Amino acid sequence: MDFRSVFTRNWPYKVAAIVLSVLLWLSVSADAEIAEQPVSTLLEIQVSDSAWSLREVRPAEITTTFRGRRNQVFAARFESPVIRKVLDQVEDTVVQVPLSASEVIYNRELGLDPVGVSPGAVTAYLEERVGKRVAVSGRTDARAAAGVLVVGMQVAPDSVWLQGPASFVNQISEVTTATLEVGAVSTRVTQQLEIALPPDLAGLSVEPASVIATVDVDSLRTRLFAIEVVTTGPRALMATVDPPSITVAITGPAAVVDGLDPGDVRVTVDIPNSFESTGSYPVRAQLPESVAGTVTIDVVPERVSAGIASDPPDR
Repeated sequence: MDFRSVFTRNWPYKVAAIVLSVLLWLSVSADAEIAEQPVSTLLEIQVSDSAWSLREVRPAEITTTFRGRRNQVFAARFESPVIRKVLDQVEDTVVQVPLSASEVIYNRELGLDPVGVSPGAVTAYLEERVGKRVAVSGRTDARAAAGVLVVGMQVAPDSVWLQGPASFVNQISEVTTATLEVGAVSTRVTQQLEIALPPDLAGLSVEPASVIATVDVDSLRTRLFAIEVVTTGPRALMATVDPPSITVAITGPAAVVDGLDPGDVRVTVDIPNSFESTGSYPVRAQLPESVAGTVTIDVVPERVSAGIASDPPDR
């Protein structure tokens, strides 16, 4: 028997088998190896005494150390363990709250053991609980689809009862809703939205916790008015304008535009002191203040010619 040929025959397969055996051994060894992993932990503190609110907890970062096989410890990185504490009686505004590994709530199916919590205690700062009514402002990404206008967003109720630490509540006069995400809208949209409390202020609560938000839309309407041009300014009585009237195009929500009549539109041209015999001047169209901000105005032409009136007054 040729021993050399025995060892060299099919040598690639034999090398591969050895490599696979080594990898399998390393994998089994890694699984069996005991390791530890610190994991960020959420701390929830509830104050039972309604006269007090939790204002702040220091330090804010809590970690739990888990022990187990290496592959299980790796999975712990994706866990969100929680510690929940209840303060039944409040005798001081500063309270030391002890923490222990036995209080950690986590997925026990991972086969891990919490062996420590850092820090071992936190300081809870409490403050007198007060309440007041504050306004609610709605938020939305709504934009108008073709042919319509977004005319406003309403919330009901338009105010809520805010409670929490006095130093926080006293600085808040308005809260906002979560964003009503609807994109392009062509009809009225109504949705229930949660109140979005400031994330950096602890211990706040609102009643009710949600409101009904409505995005109102209206048809886009354009109307044309033929309006006489009125001369103003120091030389107004000396001048006559051509053309004597212009076209005013008003575009906006149908409910607003349909309610206008020619008497609501005023067109003026200012005749300055420098006017002697002729000149070209821009015109200005005005609407009542109640609707001026809800519509757009275009005038044709934008300028008029001014000349000496046929029967000017004595100067």
